[in-house]
Amino acid sequence: MPKEYSLGMMSKYNQEEKVLESEPNFEFRNLKKGNLRLPEPQALQNVENPVGNAKSVASVREILSRAQLESNPILRNASFAQALGRLNAENLQEVLETFESMPLGFEHMHEYRMLLYAWGQFDPIAAIDYCKMRASGIGAGFATLGVLEGWASRDPQSARTWVEHPENEGMAKLYNFGLVRGWASRDLEAAGKYVQELGDDEDLTKISGILINQHKKGGGFAQASTWTEGLSNGKLKEGAFNGMSREFARDQPRKLASWLETHANNKYASNAFEYLGKKWSETDPRSSIEYFSNLPVGKSQELGIKGSISIWAKQDPTAAGEWLNQRESGPELDSALVEYATIVSRRDGAAAMEWAISITNDKLQQNAIRAVGQEWYRQDKESVEKWLPESGLSEEMQKKITKPPKKNWWQTLHEQ
Repeated sequence: MPKEYSLGMMSKYNQEEKVLESEPNFEFRNLKKGNLRLPEPQALQNVENPVGNAKSVASVREILSRAQLESNPILRNASFAQALGRLNAENLQEVLETFESMPLGFEHMHEYRMLLYAWGQFDPIAAIDYCKMRASGIGAGFATLGVLEGWASRDPQSARTWVEHPENEGMAKLYNFGLVRGWASRDLEAAGKYVQELGDDEDLTKISGILINQHKKGGGFAQASTWTEGLSNGKLKEGAFNGMSREFARDQPRKLASWLETHANNKYASNAFEYLGKKWSETDPRSSIEYFSNLPVGKSQELGIKGSISIWAKQDPTAAGEWLNQRESGPELDSALVEYATIVSRRDGAAAMEWAISITNDKLQQNAIRAVGQEWYRQDKESVEKWLPESGLSEEMQKKITKPPKKNWWQTLHEQ
């Protein structure tokens, strides 16, 4: 690989009630609008209205009307939270009227989540019907997650029965996110058992992340790591390790690294090592790369170094390049070289090509050469056209390099 590289070379609520006991003969047909008899939500303490000088005695309609005009996002969200915290069957209609002018979409996602969560606590079936009326397809499905979260936080068994009903089979995998999130906030152990019963075709990686977050809230690193290590389902365990890394890699990298080390080169922990490398390198790339350098040779070391280099190369390409030059070329370094060459190519395509050529794995090398070559071509068409005939690359590869796809604004932003 190149021996020198420098910049100069570059061209809810608190759940204190007891868990509801499910009726032995509960049937789905009993789930009708207004037919669920759930405990009344804990009354919110009267607080000063955050919009203007009005107190909480102001009507819900008045609070929401003022909130919609508020440009300060903190005051706006606080007002919606205050009003929707008082949502009940009596004031539901006036609340819905104020929401009519707000499209059920991304721009008002936070407000609708609060509405549907609160509504789901006392009349979930009506709330779900509302979602289907205001949206369709996957849009209605995502909206329903808010209802299920509120429903499951008060009556998880009824919410589970609804999700598992045959008519909801098509959306059940999506609905499980709302169900598990609400259930875990009320009864983490029961929610965990439910998740362990799910099939491998579920998105266990993301669902397990919900549980890791709740374990973190309940008992910090110790509780979350103990639960993760006790899992037997391979896919769920992999997801939980990913969740551990996402929850702790940024704030407690050394503690996470020490714990992960005992799981080095186990498949279920591979992605967790890579994520640790990325997040640790954001704050201390040298400590991160030193840790991974001392791990046993294998997938965990390879992905950890890759993750570290992917961030370090953006922060300080010279230092990252010097570190790479001190290592022997080989398969365990190829993934990191791909990351490095790709990142450097955005500033100096010619220099990056040398790194791409040094990759030992043929498939990774060809992919890197194509990507780096196309980036170089965007920067300096004449130099690339002069280099290609002498490069030894196949005619097919040369054609690909000279026809780089157009980047959209999102790709350009992501590369910053």
